[in-house]
Amino acid sequence: MKRLVVLGALVVLVSVAASTALGRNARPDSTAACAKARIGGKSVCLRAGTACKATYNSIYKKHGFTCIAGHLRKTPTAKPPASTPTPTPIPPYSPPTGTVGTANTTVTVEMFDDPIPLFVLSQATIPSGNVTFAIMNKCLYGCSFDLQGIKAGAIMYNVEQSETWTVALAPGIYRYHCDVFPGMKGQFTVTP
Repeated sequence: MKRLVVLGALVVLVSVAASTALGRNARPDSTAACAKARIGGKSVCLRAGTACKATYNSIYKKHGFTCIAGHLRKTPTAKPPASTPTPTPIPPYSPPTGTVGTANTTVTVEMFDDPIPLFVLSQATIPSGNVTFAIMNKCLYGCSFDLQGIKAGAIMYNVEQSETWTVALAPGIYRYHCDVFPGMKGQFTVTP
């Protein structure tokens, strides 16, 4: 009886070992469809896990495989790039319109290009009304003061050259820039 139990256990162990060995020796992914390819003058069936040679990688790649460590692997398909949201277009700038106040203000504007191009205004907040801009050039290579959509100043090439002009400004935000240095720009506020 004891021999029968030992013999039964031995049969179970042998059958488990045999099935494991068969599983290891079975062709990988044998149920999966294969890709037919011509390699080394022979027609072969390409499947993930089958043996391969790195010298034929260009052929494998045409069929969606890569030879890694002597075995074929399916090449991952590239994901499409994430769509980038379309930026909301910024409407073009237009200067404020409306009722102009009664103030009379003079704003001095100094223009510099060394060490960096910049404007220096005597005030950044101006009451609505007639505004006189007294513009002084301190630039070595020429600068201009343009009030966007309102008045384009002259390009002044001589240091200490100046110009003065007056405009009526309604409340709002006004932008200004230089025609010579595109990054030389700014804005000021006109209050009611």
